[in-house]
Amino acid sequence: MKMRQIQFDGVGRLRQVEREIPPLKDSQVLVKVEACGLCTWERYIFQGTESMPFPFVGGHEIAATVVETGKAVPKDIVPGMPVSVAKWVRCNQCEPCRRGYDNHCLANDGPMDRDWSGPGGFADHLVCESYEVFPFSPDAPLHFAALAEPVACVTRGVGRLRITAGDTVVVVGAGFMGLLFLKLLKLRGCKVIVVQRSEARRARAAAMGADMVLSPEGWPERVLSETGGMGAAAAIYTAGGHEAVDQCLAAARVGGDVLLYAPTHEDHPKIDLDQIHFKELVLTGAIRHDKESFRQAVRLLGSGQVDFSDLSLSFGSMERLGEEMERADQDRDIHRILLRWEK
Repeated sequence: MKMRQIQFDGVGRLRQVEREIPPLKDSQVLVKVEACGLCTWERYIFQGTESMPFPFVGGHEIAATVVETGKAVPKDIVPGMPVSVAKWVRCNQCEPCRRGYDNHCLANDGPMDRDWSGPGGFADHLVCESYEVFPFSPDAPLHFAALAEPVACVTRGVGRLRITAGDTVVVVGAGFMGLLFLKLLKLRGCKVIVVQRSEARRARAAAMGADMVLSPEGWPERVLSETGGMGAAAAIYTAGGHEAVDQCLAAARVGGDVLLYAPTHEDHPKIDLDQIHFKELVLTGAIRHDKESFRQAVRLLGSGQVDFSDLSLSFGSMERLGEEMERADQDRDIHRILLRWEK
């Protein structure tokens, strides 16, 4: 049996290829990819601003159906089942895994037993380890399973904050990930202030439940005023460069948290470290998902506790991936293009 993949052969070069599906090991699951999110990461690799070994097969936001299982796969994973796939090696043996940081598993840096790199979701079929496969509720739209990966990343970020219901939290940036932070923070009972330059994105954040939306000019002073001079319990940076990070430090209350969810994309960015010292702030980061945050995200999406239907999702063609990447670059109002095979 063969699988189709969309392979990047180099910067700006892609093509459809066919490969034999390898025999399943006892611990593995063969899935049929039903929808795969087009993330900025794959677009950056195609454009050459991110680096990965070529040939490369992207696709890490995966909704799928189980086709076949190996002999040692847990009995609750059966053919025909809708699933979400967390394509990330977790060896459970290296030091980061043993310490609970399986999102930094060292096995991901080692050689792969195949002739291409990448997660492999830009395909019609995919072989996964059983621990990468999470059963998804049949009562929820299956394409929502593709959102589990970004929701899991945000879930892990929120989990690193020392916040409780009623706290004020600032989210800087109202792109796709910023809006996911908004939704999960509201679920926790927080008052959420969103900072965003674009008026259209501010309006969308307000419509999605933000308690206050602010433009970037002078926003820390507005937050201090709104909190009686105390500052926010936490501030989450998703975009804006080192100036926005400094503003997060200024807006945080004494003993508050500042989360760097995104890099600044700057060499040696300058920030005011004295604010961390004098206010006893906790400056931390978050990257990727771990197995627990992915489990939570799948439950969250499948249970309907949070409305994700107000996100701007658009279906696209896997066969025309190059055109879909151009559409994603041009139409910034689309939060995710979900790629499906036309035939």
